[in-house]
Amino acid sequence: MTFLEEVKSFLAQAQREPVAIPKPIINKFKDECEQAIRKQFTDKRESEFRIRMSNIGKPLCQLQMDKKYSGKNSIISYENYNFKLRNLFGDIIEAVVVMLLRTVKAKIKGVQGNVKLNTKFFDMKGTYDIIIDDKVYDIKSASPFAFEKKFGESGGGFHKIAEDDVFGYLSQGYLYSEATGKPFGGWIVVNKATGEMLVSQPPENDTEYRKKALDKVHHNVKALMEDAPFEKCYDLEEEVFYQKKTGNKVLGTVCSYCPYKHKCWGDNIEYLPQQQSKAKNPKFYWYAEINSPKEVAHD
Repeated sequence: MTFLEEVKSFLAQAQREPVAIPKPIINKFKDECEQAIRKQFTDKRESEFRIRMSNIGKPLCQLQMDKKYSGKNSIISYENYNFKLRNLFGDIIEAVVVMLLRTVKAKIKGVQGNVKLNTKFFDMKGTYDIIIDDKVYDIKSASPFAFEKKFGESGGGFHKIAEDDVFGYLSQGYLYSEATGKPFGGWIVVNKATGEMLVSQPPENDTEYRKKALDKVHHNVKALMEDAPFEKCYDLEEEVFYQKKTGNKVLGTVCSYCPYKHKCWGDNIEYLPQQQSKAKNPKFYWYAEINSPKEVAHD
């Protein structure tokens, strides 16, 4: 059985009857939960921008903003209380997954290992999640939508993420691979709402994906180190309602979640309910241009 099948079998058994988890594994789990709490709440944080394996695969425009507005120049609002809680959930879920893998005696060679990789400009640092069966994996927690439509095979899986890697997951994984000298095994993913698990793996021959990921890293590092001129990575999108263009312009998904959207698109963007919708609970979008008046539409 694969390590994921072993974990699923163990969890199914635990539903039927009490199961044993060795005390040393429980103690390690306690330690990792404490580390997660310290990381999110009490540890000193870097205020200055640093290029790391976990961030360098993001859109270049966002990285340029991170660099420009780091430290005392930060313009990011920290009013959303759920940000820290969401990050803590992710860290705790990761600790749970590692505990389960240890319990089923998966062939673990390393957990939360610090690594570095030499570049033309500096040593890039990172922390991989876990090495199993001599492959390096990243552990991710995902919403039900992302679990099914992004990581799941029905939504395209590994290939889908590689095509539209807005969070830099692909670059992150292959950088860990380069730094450890181990193949990239993919992502171990947990559905935060249901507890379902899957492994999103690269194809056996992943040369093309590796090259794409590392090329993006080299491009972003060079641009950041040489202070390349800022350019938006994305254009405004045409709003579509019931398969028809409305004439309005909205921010795409990536820009909508970006903390620098007002710097890119100005203070005139507005977070409004879908303008043609008459639903009681319509979807909200970031509007940049409203050229079509509200109309009565069927929902």
